[in-house]
Amino acid sequence: MTGIVLVVAKAPTPGRSKTRLVPPLTALRAAELHGCLLLDTVDACRREVADTRVLYGSESDRAPLATLLPGVPLVQQEGRGLADALRLGIARHVNQGPVAIVSSDIPGVPHGALTATFEALDNGADVVLGPAMDGGYWLIAMREADSRPFENIPWSTPAVHAVTCARCEAAGLRVVELQAWRDVDTLVDLAIIARDPVLERAPNTARLISELVPSLPEPPPLELVASELLASSPWRDHIDDRLLWEGRETSYSYLGAPRAVFVAAITAEDEMLLVRQYRHPVRDWTLEVPAGSVADGESSLEAAQRELHEEAGGEAADWVHLTTFFSSSAHLSLRSDAWLATGVSVGEAHPDEEERVTLVRMPLEEAVRTARQGGFAEGQTALTILLAAERLGPTRESGGV
Repeated sequence: MTGIVLVVAKAPTPGRSKTRLVPPLTALRAAELHGCLLLDTVDACRREVADTRVLYGSESDRAPLATLLPGVPLVQQEGRGLADALRLGIARHVNQGPVAIVSSDIPGVPHGALTATFEALDNGADVVLGPAMDGGYWLIAMREADSRPFENIPWSTPAVHAVTCARCEAAGLRVVELQAWRDVDTLVDLAIIARDPVLERAPNTARLISELVPSLPEPPPLELVASELLASSPWRDHIDDRLLWEGRETSYSYLGAPRAVFVAAITAEDEMLLVRQYRHPVRDWTLEVPAGSVADGESSLEAAQRELHEEAGGEAADWVHLTTFFSSSAHLSLRSDAWLATGVSVGEAHPDEEERVTLVRMPLEEAVRTARQGGFAEGQTALTILLAAERLGPTRESGGV
């Protein structure tokens, strides 16, 4: 059975590509790595499947991708977000034959994997999945369009593969799994593949990584054996990983959570907008900056703007990204962005139905002083305020013009 391969890709762009590697990589170097991975993956796919196309997101990606990949057909994604890109990518092409969608965050594809994919579909599989070692998947393939494997998936968390398998099982879909493969998203990923024979199939990536090797740390002495989803909700997933740590099997249980945003919102009157709400895990009311999860298809900035509007009715004149951080790296996968919003005007709030929030206006000077004295029990709020104060400088902090 012949089929169609769609490689999901963005144009390699400094500031948009492989941002989790910046620093220690420069934004330019991270974008170069992104381009090498894409070239190696498209070349590997074309060696096995002649009809390989690139599924790109934004119209601004088209021209640079056409330059990087001359002769490769380019198809723009439909809908909004990863779920739509995958679901509609399959639905719009499956009338031409079975479709495999492949990530471009990988160093090529395992030898023979695409041939095995289409053989499995030919032999009755409904879905073929290529698990990724970070808990996601590097390939999904189907012979008929079916939206159920893409519904209510906690994208960008380590639970993606496990939840997708659960959705397929609930739908009665027969799943065949391929060899696990490694995404390249973090410094640890780079350190591991730098020592892996997999790079023999990814010459562009190998060349670049050889230049980075002196600055890469030793990889941790562990291997992911299996990942089990213990419980799931729209906000977080309880995951138990079985690991080989220096040859000894152990387990690690943690929460997978979607990316989040935290907003230090400053009005023209030098007031900071805060929200008071009840947090059940700590059985108390907390005072926090506006915050929330990044939805599928949203950028971090779009999520920050939405959360400020929903929780405080705020609209900002200017936005500055402060930092990206992990909230509790030993216990959950949550990766967050702190934003500074200035020139904020306040209108009517539109909180979610289950949210009970009260808007609190606090003078900026008082908010910064409280954060420095440890007066905010919510640590992510304190960090966001302190970083905002550093960016604003002493003049704004003290209420000056």
